Amino acid sequence: MPNATREALRRLLARAVRPAAWPIEQRLDRLLDNAPRRSATAVWRGGLDGHAITPDRETDHEATHRLRQELTYWATVARGADPDFPGDFRETFARWQRTRLYELADRLALAGDFAPGEPITGRMAEWCAQRTAVEIGSGPYPALAAARWRRAVAVDPLADGYFAEGLVPPEAERVAFLAAPGENVPLPDAVADLVIAENCLDHVVSPPRVAAEMARLLVPGGLAWILVDVLDRPDELHPHAMHDVKARAVLEGAGLELVWGEVWDGHSHPRARGQWRALLRKPE
Repeated sequence: MPNATREALRRLLARAVRPAAWPIEQRLDRLLDNAPRRSATAVWRGGLDGHAITPDRETDHEATHRLRQELTYWATVARGADPDFPGDFRETFARWQRTRLYELADRLALAGDFAPGEPITGRMAEWCAQRTAVEIGSGPYPALAAARWRRAVAVDPLADGYFAEGLVPPEAERVAFLAAPGENVPLPDAVADLVIAENCLDHVVSPPRVAAEMARLLVPGGLAWILVDVLDRPDELHPHAMHDVKARAVLEGAGLELVWGEVWDGHSHPRARGQWRALLRKPE
């Protein structure tokens, strides 16, 4: 189904995108996700002047338009050209990503050895070093860069563009970047002890397909660490207005079980009402 048609249908529900209206939107998502979606398989090749290609190496014009905007945003931020971004790119993201892993350590009762924004040490560092982690929609500075892991893989359709534009910082040198969409991750089943998705589910083509890939990648008993902005209306770069009820339903629909979840103050999107942070587990 063409993107314009999809968005037209979504605008009809714009005023109703609230937790109480989630069953209606869920049925709409199922209907639309049954349609062919080439963009769910497209990856970026080249720098800012590149394009998105499908597995059969055809140009996907819809994905090219969307992904070029994303890559342009990251290039602007990383080069200090975004007046709304607070501080130096590397310093700011180092602090943010350490804080996000601190939040995970706090949920795991492993945060007693360091403070938010500080380097990961002590029991949390040992925990990470023993585990394989996969991050979906990582951006050029993934959360995985904040710690050392047994194995760390960042999955992002723009990975090639990040390297072509020199956006990946030295802190991510131990992270393997994989150019792939979250809907189609070319990794084996049950390969990860932890899957991270930070501000990702509202950007992807199909949140249910991404959630299914997360569940597939996790070992039994593995954990998913999720962050979504609480949004009421979609826009061009955020085609899915996520909130705690919708995100939880998408993830539980993939077979993951909620361990803990809360809506907090703070957000990335300027129109978000907060952020939902959640820890889920794949059943044993």
